[in-house]
Amino acid sequence: MLKKTLLAVALTFAMLALIPLSAAALQKGETLPELKGKTIEGTDFDLSAFKGEPILLKIGTTWCGTCRMQTKAISGIRDYLKENKVRFVEVFLQENEKTVRKYFTKDGYELPETVVLDEGAIHKSMNVYLVPRVILIDKNYKVYRDGDAISSKDLKKMLEAMLAIDNAPAIE
Repeated sequence: MLKKTLLAVALTFAMLALIPLSAAALQKGETLPELKGKTIEGTDFDLSAFKGEPILLKIGTTWCGTCRMQTKAISGIRDYLKENKVRFVEVFLQENEKTVRKYFTKDGYELPETVVLDEGAIHKSMNVYLVPRVILIDKNYKVYRDGDAISSKDLKKMLEAMLAIDNAPAIE
């Protein structure tokens, strides 16, 4: 019985690995679907409250090694995010408050300004197949980038490009 269960789990992961990220990714310029949940503090969360501001959205888990590497990469540009008023929202899929707090304190990382504990609604609305998923949203609430893990250097470059567009004067 155990062998059959392990085989089923292995086959599931193998099939998920064959799904290209683009199958789940939003296209540049698309409007983000509704994202609502509960924060780590237990308050209601609605990402649309941040419309008009640039947003860095990371979707992941505490058990994913690549998610941990992405947390480290984002931590490396925390000052840049703050200086440029980029909202950083981290969504954890099917995790509890204690586990998420431990995830950050274990390596000495600062909690993001907004941590959301998703019980499935965001997972479903965003069609999440792979984690981590890193999404940049411009001040017009349009997707600038939706993809998998990204280095802090490349993430900063993408943010600089997005912010340059966001801050460009309107053409009349």
